Amino acid sequence: MATFFGEILPVTSRAVDLDEDEDDEEALPIQCEPILHWSKRMRAELEKTSDKKVPCSNFVMAIGLEANAFTEIYVKQFNYERVGGIFTSLGDEDQLTLSNASPTDKTCYIWRCHSNPSILVCQCNRHVSADQSFQWAQLLVDNIELSTAYIAVLTASDTGGYCSEVPSSDLDTPFLRALKTEKFMASPVCKILEQPNMLTGLPAQLMSFFQVLRYKAVIYVCFKENKYVDILDVKAFMSILNVTPIKDITEPNKNAEQMLRDIMELHAVNDTLYM
Repeated sequence: MATFFGEILPVTSRAVDLDEDEDDEEALPIQCEPILHWSKRMRAELEKTSDKKVPCSNFVMAIGLEANAFTEIYVKQFNYERVGGIFTSLGDEDQLTLSNASPTDKTCYIWRCHSNPSILVCQCNRHVSADQSFQWAQLLVDNIELSTAYIAVLTASDTGGYCSEVPSSDLDTPFLRALKTEKFMASPVCKILEQPNMLTGLPAQLMSFFQVLRYKAVIYVCFKENKYVDILDVKAFMSILNVTPIKDITEPNKNAEQMLRDIMELHAVNDTLYM
């Protein structure tokens, strides 16, 4: 089984010469540390709890465009309210609409199901740098009670970094691979990610936290060829709708095909504008 361990938090040594530190100050980009901000209603609810953590029975984490499109169309079928988000600095190339509602926005919001408040969905629609992924993962596990929850992480990766005995030209893309923690007893719907492949970035940090903390977690990775969002890449996640924990929190969406086409058109326009 491939491993998700090995993701190391970069630590900058403070044992440097003062003059050297001042010389490098202008060259280093200013990068704000991520913060988790809850809505006013959620903050009021947390004040009544002893551990200041949001209770959760099912947690879905979508990372990247394909995973977010799938989650928006096929997972969030009940009425959800936005209860929080993780915020940090934006680069000049990042897009952000005033409404923060476009699928192309660089955002990370946490949603809660109205009919079952213990179901939480986190949609991370922005790149998280390697040096901040540890902090992002820490924010989630410190503020959401996941010790008894079923956790599913969805993300995508290019086949260029996928190691296999089969030549890359012969791979039938897109395809799913999974990794799970020891406490997750259910069987993933696809093959386990083969060695020497491993997760990197935020997905690796999250799964490492979940393994160490003995949480019930599984991650599904869509390996794809296309640089831009594609319908087939989004639909590669369809099989997880029939397995734990996704099957317990979703229902069929009769408008799924139209929503999928709308999202594809939106991203097609955006990709053309920023080529």
